[in-house]
Amino acid sequence: MHEIESIAVITNVVSGKNRGGRYRKFRLPEIVGKRGEVVETETLEEIDGVIERFVQRGEKLICFNGGDGTLQRALTRMINLYGESNDNLPLIFPLRGGTLNVLADNLQIKGEPDQICSRLVQCIERRVTLSSISIPTLRLKVEVGDAIHHEYGFFFGNGALYRFDRFYYRETKGGPFAAAQLFIRCLVAALLKSTRYRDVFGLTPMRVTVDGFTMPGDSFTIVLAMIFKRVVLTFNPFRDEGDGDFYVLSTSLPFGKMVSRLDRLLWVRGNKQPFPQDVYWNRKASHLVIESSEGYTLDGELFSLDEPYRLTIDRGPEVKVLNPKFL
Repeated sequence: MHEIESIAVITNVVSGKNRGGRYRKFRLPEIVGKRGEVVETETLEEIDGVIERFVQRGEKLICFNGGDGTLQRALTRMINLYGESNDNLPLIFPLRGGTLNVLADNLQIKGEPDQICSRLVQCIERRVTLSSISIPTLRLKVEVGDAIHHEYGFFFGNGALYRFDRFYYRETKGGPFAAAQLFIRCLVAALLKSTRYRDVFGLTPMRVTVDGFTMPGDSFTIVLAMIFKRVVLTFNPFRDEGDGDFYVLSTSLPFGKMVSRLDRLLWVRGNKQPFPQDVYWNRKASHLVIESSEGYTLDGELFSLDEPYRLTIDRGPEVKVLNPKFL
């Protein structure tokens, strides 16, 4: 249990719901008032600096008025600075200020940033004793040449997801409706082999090894790894099979061979695999190795790489998240 006396908030002014000055309508500085501090950031580097300052001064709770990418950057900074086994890191809590808010959805956090923040401040003012829940992360070890660094998050994707996200951030204002519209355009383009979206569901040169099994082939349509079973836009593509630490979906099948069973792939039904496991892996795993030269996405944040790299994914440290049941 945790007795929280103050609240620290990071507002990413360029995240989904905050772009174009829209973050001002949430009036978070007024809501927080003397109970804490709200800091606005525009760049990833600014998030790094604010996180370090909040942790060093002993903040017990940091809230994020930004998307999953904002939280991913902050978690990675905290863990890389203070270590994976540090039990004194602050609680974290998402305020749904992003585009799709995968973490908040899986925690069933409802409302707009100002509504969530108001409920939280009221709990602090009433001196409600709050609890936390521990959620495991994905640890990404990224090797590019002789350089090695680590990232931490909850939802990894490459191939089709990486290319989709590039168009999504470049051409839309964000949100589930915009994502659904773009997804349909990409599907149609892949079938008709027309428009600039035709290669979104194409193949990406890479090698994929899951739990010691190297999948046949040197090109894949998509590889996903996720802590949660629920994704976005109501999609439920993961099978709850295996004894691993996280969900993995990896396929070398071209889009044209999957399209007739697309509904069964996006929304899992029944116990029968739609394709053989050697070309369509869909079960839990504990160790995933990818060798590629195209970028990837982690919690919606784009990592653009133009040189060969080796990426190893396994279970990372658990992070403590404020239990939303009190709100």
